[in-house]
Amino acid sequence: MTGTLPNSADLIAIAKKVVWYDSPEKTLADLPTFLAHVMVYGSPSDVKVVEQYVPTEEFQRVLEDAPPGVFTANSWSRWHRRFGMSVPPLPRRRFPDGSLGPEAEKFFGR
Repeated sequence: MTGTLPNSADLIAIAKKVVWYDSPEKTLADLPTFLAHVMVYGSPSDVKVVEQYVPTEEFQRVLEDAPPGVFTANSWSRWHRRFGMSVPPLPRRRFPDGSLGPEAEKFFGR
């Protein structure tokens, strides 16, 4: 899918809910970020609405190249299972020196 999602009232409402720190128009213009946040913070009814506009393959693409720090362990597993995909480790941040951020739930050296 290329381009951006339409600025329909239902998508704007969902964008405001799941990406509260940006304008809904900016959120809808960045499909991977929007979908990742819907997959974590959206309700089942939010997901159902978004699925009317976005093909399943786009959701799967988000999982294949997920942004680090967005998915919870639960949502990560749930979405992979939904699509019959094996569940890899959660994505981790890569720092400029090449090192990786902490593993999930291993913050501050704990």
